[in-house]
Amino acid sequence: KAACTQCHNTSRITEQHMTRQQWSDELEKMEGLGAVIPDADRNTFLNYLTRNFGPEKGAAPRTAGKQSGSAAN
Repeated sequence: KAACTQCHNTSRITEQHMTRQQWSDELEKMEGLGAVIPDADRNTFLNYLTRNFGPEKGAAPRTAGKQSGSAAN
């Protein structure tokens, strides 16, 4: 968290919902911009980000059925 929140507020991170590969790409991008992410911590970062802010955490669960015609009534 500290590596990210030096430049970003927490909502900048928590509002993202990306795959492990996308998070990895994002970490690489941030390193290119000056973030320091020790190699020994990289896997831990990716595990944390993917588990807590992965794609399945971002979408509200859909209920089967009523999707078409709901606005027509």
